[in-house]
Amino acid sequence: TIYYSQKSLKASFASLEANLHHRMRLARSIQKASALETHYQTKHPLHLMYKDVLDEVAEARSHFDLANVWSNLAPSGNIYRLNGLEQMRLAHCADLQAQLRDLAEERADILGDRPLDDRCDDLVKALQKTKVGLALGKSEKDEEIGWDDDVLQTEGFPVLEEFLVGKVSVGWPVVVPLTPVGWSAWWNSQLIGCIVAFVQTIGPVLVVLSLWQGPTNYLRDPLSTWERLTLSNTFCESRALSDWCTVLMGVMFSFFVVVQLLNYAASELDDVYKFGRLAGCTSFWSVAGAYINMWCVLWNIVALPLSFWRMEHAVDVILGSWGLLFMFNLDDLTGVAGEILGSTDDQFQRCLCWNYALLSQCPVELKDVVNPQASSADDFWIFTLTDKAIRSTRSEEKANALTRVAASEQTPLLAKSGGDRLPSMDSMRGAMRFSPTGYVYNLPSANTVTAAALWRMIVYVLRLMQVLLPLFFVVNKPCLPDIPLKK
Repeated sequence: TIYYSQKSLKASFASLEANLHHRMRLARSIQKASALETHYQTKHPLHLMYKDVLDEVAEARSHFDLANVWSNLAPSGNIYRLNGLEQMRLAHCADLQAQLRDLAEERADILGDRPLDDRCDDLVKALQKTKVGLALGKSEKDEEIGWDDDVLQTEGFPVLEEFLVGKVSVGWPVVVPLTPVGWSAWWNSQLIGCIVAFVQTIGPVLVVLSLWQGPTNYLRDPLSTWERLTLSNTFCESRALSDWCTVLMGVMFSFFVVVQLLNYAASELDDVYKFGRLAGCTSFWSVAGAYINMWCVLWNIVALPLSFWRMEHAVDVILGSWGLLFMFNLDDLTGVAGEILGSTDDQFQRCLCWNYALLSQCPVELKDVVNPQASSADDFWIFTLTDKAIRSTRSEEKANALTRVAASEQTPLLAKSGGDRLPSMDSMRGAMRFSPTGYVYNLPSANTVTAAALWRMIVYVLRLMQVLLPLFFVVNKPCLPDIPLKK
């Protein structure tokens, strides 16, 4: 009792000290802001502003922002990748929880003759209290960067807690969470994903079909359209001022919309590789999402000239441009989907990287971290982290257990390094396993390479349209009499 009282007092003093330190920093900030405001009212505070800049630079150098690390490793978030990540996580939860039930059934002699769910709950509670051991060979480089073993030596094993605490239910063809909060979040994301997928699949097609038979569809007769594109037809004095405004606005905004599509396609090309290395094509949403985005962008490419040629006034150009941009941005977490689900890019990137890191230390089989001589739930688990993974309790040679994310045989022994001497993710290959006997998914997979090739083709097409679409917009307001389209 005295020990726990002392421990509680130490924790209270530490909390009080942290709170006091925060209040002092806040008071100094308010005092500095007040002094800066006073100097602004009396004289030019250039010297004070310069000092503030130096203070902020020094603070930025001493602060290690992991959000920048996750943004470099993970792709930008959209509803399809978010659902794919959740579907992948639930699949790991289902397999590990099934193994936990098997272990609780096999070791009923030490867990007591009670309902199976109670025995599983006892094992999870014991997991949260088990101490993690270390078997790390520290190098001189680790000493230089200040490697702290205490960070890894935790009470409880967060890797398994992530996948064992929230119960799931397996129902073909999906795995769903059973907790009310988890079920509500899962259902909302699935519903929004289906609605967005339907809109992005059908919407651009309907736009093209509605405009294809219009009188301003010059794609039906390319030769007549080419005859319109002359200098005398482009620069003429007989064109009205409203027509000139429409032409100029159309040229500028058509270029702007194509640039937006081009940046989006280039970003997706980079994100395909990022998502392929961290999650791969391990779920339906992961595969379908990339091709739905491609489909939407391709049909928007066809819809762009048809929409701009139909615009008769400068206001129509502005409104039509934003309408086209709204269509392919609908799935982004920075747009409508993110606002509805309450999720952001930073949160998605952090969750994806965390999930990948946890799976790299998560054993494929729970028997690899079970104590063979366990006499109760309290000593049921044994966790020993090594330099590369986690040690197997079933190996007499103290070998590492097979983890759910591991380096593939295609990964070179000496990975290429970037300019900052850090290993490059481009040369890394991984493999993901969902069960001891299931399929092994390569990270990145062949589907990632295929999707990247298609995005690269779309980028080339958009670069060509970046020049052609503004050039051909002048046929919307010709000076010469209309050349009838061939039927």
